[in-house]
Amino acid sequence: MITTRRGADGLALSLMLVFVTAAVTLSLLPVITNELRSELQLSDAQIGLLTSVFMGFYGVAGIVSGIGAARWGGWLLAVSCGCFMLGSLIFALSSSFAGFLVGRAIQGVAGGMVIATCSPVLAHSVPPRWLGRAWGILGAGWGLGTMAALLVMPSIQSAGGYRAVFLTDAALGFVVGVVVLLQKAVRTKPRYAAGAMDARALGRSFWGALSNKRVMILAFVNTAALAMSVGTLAWTPSFLQDTHGSSAAVSVYLLAGLGAAQVLGTPLGALGMARWGKPRVIVVSLVIMVVVTAVVGVTPGVPLAITLVLISGFFSMYFFPAMLAYLPEVVSGPEQVGPATGLNSLMGFAGSLVAPWLFGLFLDLGGQSRGSYSAGYVMLAAFGVAALAALVFFRSRPPQAS
Repeated sequence: MITTRRGADGLALSLMLVFVTAAVTLSLLPVITNELRSELQLSDAQIGLLTSVFMGFYGVAGIVSGIGAARWGGWLLAVSCGCFMLGSLIFALSSSFAGFLVGRAIQGVAGGMVIATCSPVLAHSVPPRWLGRAWGILGAGWGLGTMAALLVMPSIQSAGGYRAVFLTDAALGFVVGVVVLLQKAVRTKPRYAAGAMDARALGRSFWGALSNKRVMILAFVNTAALAMSVGTLAWTPSFLQDTHGSSAAVSVYLLAGLGAAQVLGTPLGALGMARWGKPRVIVVSLVIMVVVTAVVGVTPGVPLAITLVLISGFFSMYFFPAMLAYLPEVVSGPEQVGPATGLNSLMGFAGSLVAPWLFGLFLDLGGQSRGSYSAGYVMLAAFGVAALAALVFFRSRPPQAS
């Protein structure tokens, strides 16, 4: 157990770098969309499927690594960084849609392992009084990674195409892997690891999380939030170009502000959680995301559209510390934190598996018209409405006394 706030912050900052890598990798498709359309002749549905495949494997890896983290702890982050490298290299060296799918699938495996592994590492290493702060620091990596991808990668793409973009991502995975393994808390197995080596014990931990209503409702909330945020990230640059006449470079750079909003959202969400409580932070975030996402497609100009996207991005991470800090409270024992986080990732990225692909189908059917974009954004907002309905059945309980 880390005994100083400086030590807790240092661990959170190291883990944040892995989250940065996951966000960079997810955000690469908007940077290369025009190249995939014009030079490789991929359809919008195919491009959307590349994001959806990433999300699907992200979710599967989340549940598997969440269970495995009870046995191997932070060592799984080394596997994650290795998969970032391998998937990026395969994408960079491919020229076919099949190769792109394989590369994105492996990258999805890498991304899915991050939070599912970081959650038990933090829960078992950081005292509860600093846990929300740690999640606020770690979560800021998502926004930083989004900004890095959308501000830095377009120049790399202009110079060397999609191959240079993904080779850069592979190098990032290697460097981050070395840095994160320098943390002793990452290399230390959980205290109960000896008892978690047994397959039955792992199965019991998984079933305990799966049968927990609170865990599943929080996972459904994550489903909705990720469907809205990932769908918006994947298609807003194209929306600005096709509907408002923005250039490819301008629309991507404007959307990079989304990363800045997310960087602000996580630490402020941790502060809001401490002041107003987790339930209020989660509900307010979802309500605002639903409203602004639904109206993006009918906005009259680029400034207002970008403003709404930035608001949605802010609240997509504002609720993040509250949701993750909730999980150790609602499970029956510390060995269930990993499986519960894995379920959260699995369900969350199941939503984002479907959302970008559905949005792409709307655009193919509507000929990339303004109406087809508007319908796509309303579809994304419907995920949030469903999550708000599920929260009616959520009843929190105080943490169990240790």
